[in-house]
Order: sequence, then C-alpha cells, then structure tokens
Amino acid sequence: MSSQILLSGGDKYYSYSGVLFGDVSVPATISMISIPNTGLRDSYIEILPYQGQPVATGVNDGIGIKVNIDNVTIYEDKSRSNYNNAPSVDNTIKLFVPRQSKLEIISINTANNNTQTRGCTLIGYYL
Repeated sequence: MSSQILLSGGDKYYSYSGVLFGDVSVPATISMISIPNTGLRDSYIEILPYQGQPVATGVNDGIGIKVNIDNVTIYEDKSRSNYNNAPSVDNTIKLFVPRQSKLEIISINTANNNTQTRGCTLIGYYL
C-alpha cells in the first residue's frame, strides 16, 4: 500500500499500489492506496485500476474498486466481471478531492476471485 509522493514541481502528486494479491479471506477487500491527508489544496485526481485474468468468470463473479474520501464511499464499481483491462479500454476514474481529505482506494471482489492480482496508479493535480 502506497501513500502520496509529491512531484518535483510541487503542483502534482502520485501514488501506486504495485501488484497486489488477495487471499482466501472473506470479505474480499484489499486496501491499495491510503493517503491520510491530501494536503492544503483541493485536488483533481485520476485513478487507473488494473487487474489480472479472473480466476472465476461466473455471472456473480467479478472484481471492482471503491474510493473513499473521509471514510465516505464516493465511487464504487463492482461491474468488472470478465474484464481484463485491455490497453485499448480507458477505465480511468476522475474525481475531485477537497483539501485535507483522507483518500483510500480499495479493491473489492467476489470470494471466487480473492487471489486475482490487482492494483492501481493515481495522479493528483493540485487546483
């Protein structure tokens, strides 16, 4: 799990989770990025989630992402069933984050896809 890293110009930051693996526990959630305080300026962020080949591809099997700001879920997508994030697919999530917010990006999935690889990259632009 990564935190916020300021770019050299001071007007942007980034974070990346690296490739993460689930385990066999349920509920199937994995914290990928956690930033306790985004800073003194409002931000516009772009999140690029990715995951490996699904382990299970049934109708109720899938993987998704949840974004919390100050412990409130502001974005949740559980619909990435049978979805391998081909490079031609733009699945970037674009959001506004108020200053001094706690930001957390969480991977969510069904029990059948616990061990699937996943991760995300984030870039934030101070406004």
